[in-house]
Amino acid sequence: MKRLTTILLFLVMVVAALEVVLPKLVSDAVAQGLRDLTGSRQVTAKVDKAPAILMFDGKFDRVRADASEVKTEKITFENMHVDLTGVEVDTQALLTSRKLVLKKVDEVQLTAAIGQEELAAFLNNSVKGVKNAAVTITPGKVQVRSTLNLGAIARVDVKLEGRITGDRDNRRIKFVTDQFWLNNTPVGNVGGSLLTELPLVDLKKLPFNVNVRDVVMEQGQVIIYADNRN
Repeated sequence: MKRLTTILLFLVMVVAALEVVLPKLVSDAVAQGLRDLTGSRQVTAKVDKAPAILMFDGKFDRVRADASEVKTEKITFENMHVDLTGVEVDTQALLTSRKLVLKKVDEVQLTAAIGQEELAAFLNNSVKGVKNAAVTITPGKVQVRSTLNLGAIARVDVKLEGRITGDRDNRRIKFVTDQFWLNNTPVGNVGGSLLTELPLVDLKKLPFNVNVRDVVMEQGQVIIYADNRN
């Protein structure tokens, strides 16, 4: 009887220890996996499952993660918050190599921010002829000031006012020009111009199957809200 009691107490202690240690170990592994999936510089994650010992089956109630400097094909998000529920992953890949293979996710909610400095860097690096672009983001509006080199013909001062919005299919983010100035002369919205409509982010290339729900321009940054709801 005494031996059985000792064994039971030992098992209780092991389970109690797992309830404390296992969530931290799994959360760290998920953070590493998400860092590789998103190309982020740093990720912190919290994985929820009750009881924690059931984490070994690779099914989690909820995964919340915060990432910084998330690199996409064209734009780097300043930060990103991801909230996943009903998650199933490849346990062996996660625990042996910290590789996150998402088998199933019931619900995804994603929030990401693009800073005005990053948008300026994108214009300078990606749009032919644009030099020294300066971007100011205010509630509801994006303003761009730059010079545009037209080959050996001329160099003009450019001012744009526009917005960042989702595309028709709600899978892409783009910058759309509403007003356009050349050398301080308003020329309206010049259809077909190189700077009239610029693709920024293709959400289909992120590791989460999400659609754009809202794009909000705040002071100094643009906040993108996306989820996988129909």
